[in-house]
Amino acid sequence: MRIGLRVSKAVILIVLIVLMAVVFSGPKESRETFETVLSKTQEGLDLSSMPGQDNQKIREIFGLDPESFSAIAYFKIDDVMQANEYMLVQFNDKSQSKAFEDAVQKRIDEQINLYEGYAPDEVQLLDDAIIDVQANYALYVVDDQAAQIHEQFLSSL
Repeated sequence: MRIGLRVSKAVILIVLIVLMAVVFSGPKESRETFETVLSKTQEGLDLSSMPGQDNQKIREIFGLDPESFSAIAYFKIDDVMQANEYMLVQFNDKSQSKAFEDAVQKRIDEQINLYEGYAPDEVQLLDDAIIDVQANYALYVVDDQAAQIHEQFLSSL
């Protein structure tokens, strides 16, 4: 009887520890303002060839409604022969992340289909694209500097 009780207590303790680990290990919402995250993400980078795009362009390219997000910024190179672009989004709630990820993945797939066969460097950039959702923020990058932009994004949160 005592052994059964000890085993039961041990099992309950293990279940509680696992549950707490799952609950507390997920990404935590950043309290940084969108402007701060955007500024720190871009810090020290030459992004002059990627001008900011308006809400209409975001709707047209991604099928996303920019006004449904807390904040959004999209930058795209003007040269149609290049795939370079990046987007930073602040979600109103976590449920928006799935729609964002789906829209971005669809964009990547469309771009790969477009560049395949004649622009292998652009296809490689798209294959190396970064999509990272961190609780209330997300980043999408297609660029030679993607790793640095991603690192700065993570440290800005």
